[in-house]
Amino acid sequence: MQTEIKPINEVCSEVTVVIEAEKVDEAYKKYFNKKAQELEIPGFRKGKAPKNMIEKLHGADIKEDFEIKFAIDSLYQVLRENNLNFLATPQLKSLNWNQGSDMKLTVILEHIPDLTLDLLENLEVPFKPQTLEDAVNQFLSDLRWKQRTIQDVDTVEENTTLHSRLYFTWKGEDYNYSVNIYSEELENLPALKELVSKKIGDKVSLSLPIETLKQFIDDDTIDFEDETQMDVTIEIDAITKLIIPEIDDEFAKDMDFENLEEMKAKIGEELKAQVEHSNYEAQNNAIINALFKKKPFKIPPMTLKSIIDDYAASLHIDENHPLYNYYVNEAANYLVRYLIVDSLREKIHIEVSEDMINEFIEHRAILSNSSVAGYKEKNEDYIKSDNFIRDAQDYFLLRKIAETCTFIEPTGETEYPAYEIAPYEPEEEEEQDNQDKPEEQEEPSEENVRKEEQ
Repeated sequence: MQTEIKPINEVCSEVTVVIEAEKVDEAYKKYFNKKAQELEIPGFRKGKAPKNMIEKLHGADIKEDFEIKFAIDSLYQVLRENNLNFLATPQLKSLNWNQGSDMKLTVILEHIPDLTLDLLENLEVPFKPQTLEDAVNQFLSDLRWKQRTIQDVDTVEENTTLHSRLYFTWKGEDYNYSVNIYSEELENLPALKELVSKKIGDKVSLSLPIETLKQFIDDDTIDFEDETQMDVTIEIDAITKLIIPEIDDEFAKDMDFENLEEMKAKIGEELKAQVEHSNYEAQNNAIINALFKKKPFKIPPMTLKSIIDDYAASLHIDENHPLYNYYVNEAANYLVRYLIVDSLREKIHIEVSEDMINEFIEHRAILSNSSVAGYKEKNEDYIKSDNFIRDAQDYFLLRKIAETCTFIEPTGETEYPAYEIAPYEPEEEEEQDNQDKPEEQEEPSEENVRKEEQ
């Protein structure tokens, strides 16, 4: 067999395999005879029909089945012999064969990018751990929100919601809708400012931008054509106000504490371990982010799609679901982490001890807000799997990398850069004769390309 491996980019290669005609024909003859013995042809005993009749009735199907099976077997032999690791199932690009001729098979192979250890040198990681004080304050803020109440009031003011009817006339037809107008809309939409200080039963005439009106009525059957404004009347039926308690000693007493200081101290004790381990996770994510920004690579599309499909299938959603794009980003983030860590794992070997395994179990238990015993019981199969050992290795691998990093103050919100999907076509080779070629222009950098996309 002849093999040609042509890199397309950091994560995709084009692999072409040519198998000699003699070898293919011999394999096909054996496959045909085996299938002939299994076929039942009317008028003949099983396996006794003439070869020309079998060829006429089933030859095309037998040939197609053989091509696929033989090509797959040959491909995986090549992959083993060349020690070619791959991610998703190889994507068939072309398969050409006729009896008496060589078989030529071309596939697109997705693989892990080769990240060198010098990537870790002078690695600056924007990361600021969450303080226990911040965590306590966030907990109290969430608790405060959970203790909110709603009261009926007479006047439109701060933190109120209007329950009303909206009327307008369009092309001689009267329309009316039941609408709720929330405090955020009153604050952010200038056209609604006139509603402030109004009371139950008031009717207010307004001129609303069509886009604002569409937010409230959500009726695609009305074609406003080129209209930009619409005169409407809003009749206020009821007004409710959101009452959010203050975080003070009285609030603490309602929660069965002596005072706010005691409440904060108790919450801090309960959150200390959670904050510590959440910071480990956040730190590891920041390291991955910094590594990707230092050495960006394209995303292997078949592997990405398989992860997205798994997400979608588990949630019973498809690409038209509002959450689908969210899981596309989640899958891309997961894949970037997997590829980076997997590449470095080969170069920085981590042998996990029993104590490290127990530490990792405790880490996962704390993050899942459960006891170690409860976590073990719930995840018994996972803990026994190779995936668990690999995840433990990756956790300590990133901890080890963290020892060599320089952590700096983040300048803004830390996010992954925009991802690029790897193409499947190799770049065309440069022509030997450059006489007729136009003047070359500087290629844009990957960084600039990502900025333009954003």
